[in-house]
Amino acid sequence: MNIETGQVHKFPKRFSGEEPAAILELNQDSQFQVVGNVRYALTAQRFDTDLLVRGILEVDVRSRCARCGERCAQTIRDEDFVRSYPLSTANELINLTADIREAILLALPMNYVCSSACRGLCVKCGANLNKTSCKCGRIRQETPWGMLDQVKIERK
Repeated sequence: MNIETGQVHKFPKRFSGEEPAAILELNQDSQFQVVGNVRYALTAQRFDTDLLVRGILEVDVRSRCARCGERCAQTIRDEDFVRSYPLSTANELINLTADIREAILLALPMNYVCSSACRGLCVKCGANLNKTSCKCGRIRQETPWGMLDQVKIERK
């Protein structure tokens, strides 16, 4: 996405639209598959020596849930996109593509989950606890300090 500085005068100017998903440069075999285009709704405002661009970026992605392993789609949204670009006296073209790419990639979650209420998989039998109840029953987790529970101390 490009902004021509001559288009932005005394008052803020709004820019909205879509950019192809290819600007994110994600491999086909990466954890995330982009569904559709990168959407933006930005406002550019000229100050004395700077052009301030701020707004919202969105993209739909598909991935596997880190808890249950199911494939799911989610909208990744950066509502706080803000960048400042120095202005010269000449009319110039400012390319926002690299900054949009960086903001979207930083907004991708490290642990992608289908929902905050996802219960994941049973550690013993592997059942998806979102779809069915586990037949193996709950097991008590062993902790490194578990042996201390069995120590009997007599008080005098």
